[in-house]
Amino acid sequence: MTTREHPLKGEFNMDTARWERPVKADGEPGAFEIGYGDNDLVALRLADAPDGDLLIYTPEEWEAFRDGVSKGEFDLPPEMAEEGEAGSAST
Repeated sequence: MTTREHPLKGEFNMDTARWERPVKADGEPGAFEIGYGDNDLVALRLADAPDGDLLIYTPEEWEAFRDGVSKGEFDLPPEMAEEGEAGSAST
């Protein structure tokens, strides 16, 4: 059994978690996987590095994170988004 322990939140069992990999708007698989644990903890990891770092959230933290994403709290400022688009268009 593979578990990761957070000192304040408890153990997250990686083997029994239900993992999902969201799909981007263009239909490609996303870079992250979301794991839903048996004990209601939620984990986030890079899909290409499943044994790497793991962020562990309580249900309340996960809901606050999702709410922030839906409200655009983590969106890049327009000037940074434009720079990224210009850079990717030239490559």
